[in-house]
Amino acid sequence: MNFPPFGLGPRWFAVCLLGFGLIPAFASSSVHVSPEGDDRASGSEDRPVATLERARELVRELRKARPADPVTVWISGGDYLQGRPLVLGAEDSGTAEAPVTWRAKEGETPRLLGARKLRAQDFRPVTDPATLARLAPGAANHVMEIDAAALGFTRLGPYPDVFSDTGGILSLFTPEKRLPLARFPNRGFMTIRKILFNAGGATDRNWAGVPWHLLEDHPTGGIFEYRDEFAEKHAVWARQLDRGVWMKGYWRIPWQNEAIRVLAIDTEKQVLTLSRPIPGGIGNKYTRPEGNGRESYWVMNLLEEVDQPGEWCLDFVDRKIYLWPPAPLAETEIFVADTLEPVVKLDGASHVTLRGLLVTVNAGPGIVIRGGEHSRVAGCTVRLVDEYGVRVEGGKNHTVRSSELTKLGAGGVFLAGGDITTTPRTPAGHLVTNNHIHHFSELQRVYTPGVNIGFTGGGNGGNHVCVGMTVSHNLIHDTPHAGILLGSYDNVIEYNEIFRFAMVSNDMGGIYNYDRYFQFGGHVIRHNYVHSSDDGDAIYFDHDHPDITVFGNIVNLKSTGKRGTAFLYKIGYQAKFPQSINCQNNIAINANFGFEFVSAKPGEARIANNVVVNCKTPFTWSDVHEGAKRKTEPYPSGPLAVYDEDPGFVDLAGGDLRLRPDSRIFRDLPGFQPIPFEKIGLFVDEYRPVLPSADYIDRAGKRVQHDALEGYQILDRK
Repeated sequence: MNFPPFGLGPRWFAVCLLGFGLIPAFASSSVHVSPEGDDRASGSEDRPVATLERARELVRELRKARPADPVTVWISGGDYLQGRPLVLGAEDSGTAEAPVTWRAKEGETPRLLGARKLRAQDFRPVTDPATLARLAPGAANHVMEIDAAALGFTRLGPYPDVFSDTGGILSLFTPEKRLPLARFPNRGFMTIRKILFNAGGATDRNWAGVPWHLLEDHPTGGIFEYRDEFAEKHAVWARQLDRGVWMKGYWRIPWQNEAIRVLAIDTEKQVLTLSRPIPGGIGNKYTRPEGNGRESYWVMNLLEEVDQPGEWCLDFVDRKIYLWPPAPLAETEIFVADTLEPVVKLDGASHVTLRGLLVTVNAGPGIVIRGGEHSRVAGCTVRLVDEYGVRVEGGKNHTVRSSELTKLGAGGVFLAGGDITTTPRTPAGHLVTNNHIHHFSELQRVYTPGVNIGFTGGGNGGNHVCVGMTVSHNLIHDTPHAGILLGSYDNVIEYNEIFRFAMVSNDMGGIYNYDRYFQFGGHVIRHNYVHSSDDGDAIYFDHDHPDITVFGNIVNLKSTGKRGTAFLYKIGYQAKFPQSINCQNNIAINANFGFEFVSAKPGEARIANNVVVNCKTPFTWSDVHEGAKRKTEPYPSGPLAVYDEDPGFVDLAGGDLRLRPDSRIFRDLPGFQPIPFEKIGLFVDEYRPVLPSADYIDRAGKRVQHDALEGYQILDRK
């Protein structure tokens, strides 16, 4: 046998394979894909393949033949409909020296869609008399039916009795928007008149006013009286109970938003019975047992409520979609997303970059990264997916950079990874930086933030393992609930701009944690700018705050509601696990409360050089005495400053919060360190060559419509 010359092994072997015709003859280490291509082609620039799956096969062949060469998959503009996810596994990995990049061709936008496009022949007019009779006045000439079962769609329901996400059914989209599921009212909410039965469970302390015999083994969920102005609507819905009627609501508190099947509607007594209990039951938490008459809810996914262009429903009995098209069918594309899988999944892949891709229209997440290391989502757009835009679950040193994540059903980026059992803890090292994350949590309305850094459990707190992440320079805005949620250990949140959060549900922070002393800690929150939330809190520790540094942040809430604290610390488990506070060099502006401190170790606090400007209550100070919170004398470790007027910002009214060299703050607080305000937020790099325009960002909120809840004032902090 003849052996190759020393040092030429893999390349010599590739040449031999080429000679025998066993692999394609590539001009370079690249593969080209185009919707106009042919999977029988070589994958060269002039002979592209048609599918991403075929490109993956060619990349594997290239990697075997030339393992020392980087590989680029150039993806031309056009549509790539992924009926199942594009999965890149360990065999699709690159190396640090020879990465694999899947990227858009220069100047073009490939759309990776997790959906199927409907054809003109898939739409039919409604002809069944019974179905026509259910339609709203004026809708019969517009609503079309799609036989979802005959077309092979599988996520056809019914919903679970209780759910908080999308309920697992398919979704409809145009290229520009998620088509709205039919609901009543179309905007806003109905409100309950009176709670008759809470169905909360005898162990919840909020149910002391409910007779015990009603709480034991009750076969239904909550029972309530509905209002006269909604009686006619409820009578219509009562006729469809055998098909399934679901209502979604903020039944108890603004951090819960379950959908529940309706068991019965008594139209004479105007009483509605829900099929299953939910945690805590129904009825305002603070006005037991009858509620306060302002609990908000709406009905969803009923044919009777398809009453405007774009609305649709899925009838679980007919197994048909009923749609009022948003535009003439000849002028628009309608997609049906029927899988909860991601559009792209990196499963054990390392050193793989996704660059410049548009990932869109999916009933699941956009991109999922599991295991592997050093992979990157860069310069991509993920929009119109019903779950998180990007999920990073385990692995090491993955990056989500310079991407736009918008119109999401859940949150922007979900992070997990690392090891808390080692000493010291092992970081995962994931980086989320320079992303524009906005208009999200459109379907899962609570606890799905712009970035989730280890937070699990909703209103009950809790975390998943998420160690050593960095979340920096992101622009996060326009969400009904949370900006950034924080849990687990040793994470850094810095240089982010967060605004217009808690737009529907209050008792939430721009940066928020609810967890126990022994489950998280060691975080750094520095140089962030949190602003413009009518009724939210900015940096908010809703339970404990162990070993957490809060330094150099600027908050300008512009509070108009009853809440609105810039920096909020609560008592948590401090009676058992005393904690000190490290909160220095921060600025609070235009908040109802500047800083609210609770510490069981006030003598060890590091609270200095904090500044309050035009806040109704600059500081509140409490310690922990005999297991309870009590007001006490201030315990700063250094000087503080309070101003009723502008102390010397470059342009406070215009939003330029750099400090002028002659600012009073530097005179009054000699140890105050300038905050690098100009570095906060997005920056230009190779993946983001141009920053989004001020009009697109809309910091002034000219295009904002509010659906804030009424009657849910949170009293726990008292």
